[in-house]
Amino acid sequence: MRVKKHRLVQTVCFAAAGLLLWPPAFWKSASKYVVQISPFAAICDAIALRSVSFGLGAGLVLAVIAIFRRRWFCKYACPVGLLFDGVSRIGLEKSGWWARCPNLGRYAAILTIAGSVAGYPLLLWMDPLAVFSSSFAIRTAGNALSAVLAVLGLSILILLSFTSGSVWCARLCPLGGTLDLLASIKKWFETGGKNAPALAAEGRRSFILAAAGLAIALPARSLGATRRENAPLRPPGATAEGIFGGLCLRCGNCVRSCPAKIIRADIGQAGAAGLFAPIIRYETTYCLEDCTACTQVCPSGAIQSLELPEKKRYVIGEALMDGALCVLALGQRDCDACVRACPFDAVHIHWDEEQYIAYPIVDWKKCNGCGACEIACPTFGDKAIRVWKKTN
Repeated sequence: MRVKKHRLVQTVCFAAAGLLLWPPAFWKSASKYVVQISPFAAICDAIALRSVSFGLGAGLVLAVIAIFRRRWFCKYACPVGLLFDGVSRIGLEKSGWWARCPNLGRYAAILTIAGSVAGYPLLLWMDPLAVFSSSFAIRTAGNALSAVLAVLGLSILILLSFTSGSVWCARLCPLGGTLDLLASIKKWFETGGKNAPALAAEGRRSFILAAAGLAIALPARSLGATRRENAPLRPPGATAEGIFGGLCLRCGNCVRSCPAKIIRADIGQAGAAGLFAPIIRYETTYCLEDCTACTQVCPSGAIQSLELPEKKRYVIGEALMDGALCVLALGQRDCDACVRACPFDAVHIHWDEEQYIAYPIVDWKKCNGCGACEIACPTFGDKAIRVWKKTN
């Protein structure tokens, strides 16, 4: 009867997570709470952001409970636990080759929590709830590549469960590793000095891993902050480039929430540190001036929550005009498409008496890089006016 109760609770949590990740129109921000209740994500985000939102607060409460009930979250509340357990049951015969492997998930948790102190949680994207969430982006994928990227992480973990049973949950999952770390707090108080050598050895390992986390996070943050050439455009509300790659969970919430479908998963523009993090591509439309959808669904704070007036002031990038491509500047024909398209009245036509030509000029005090001018530009191939990441 106890097993049936355990499965029932898991099934309810799985269904609830699915509903939150496919939210009704009146509660579009619901999807962020699925990841925020993860104690791993909650602890790392609270440290990195130096603040606690409602969702992260719930995750921290669950973290406190985990001190007294080891791995209860995995057993009852984790929606992917039910999925992986079911796959494992129908999968290949298991050899248990990984039984003597160290708890790498615990090590990953220490590295990431230490990196959070520097504002760059290194392996936050490994949270299983973020991986589960990202798979739901397949329903809004605009092409085959986007669909593959959406389900890639979850597919790998399902295959791992099919071939090797509980190896992910028991040895690799950083959420499970975090729960083990929390449970060890109670164990430390219970044993006191009775097992001092073992506790000292574990303490030394944890210290080395924490130092390594800081040693990696600090240069990773600096590298992102100094990136200039070909830096990607980020969604409105995105934190500084130096910490964005660490804070972003790659959960796909912003991708599937965007009504304009301009947010994509990066496949290399920002380098390895930014792989699969969201970037903006202006291909068919622009960042709508009356939309804040992506800013309301980010669970980690990588994209800040913005109200509409704040979003309109947030600078995604800067629009730059190339006179060598502009049909007006070249005298090929009259054109004011960029002027008419700009929703912020940031572009106007300037007449140059000395050169005796007219060309568009961008008022950067008004421009927020929404991309409307780039989409409207009639040139083929490279656009005469394009939005680039600001370099200062």
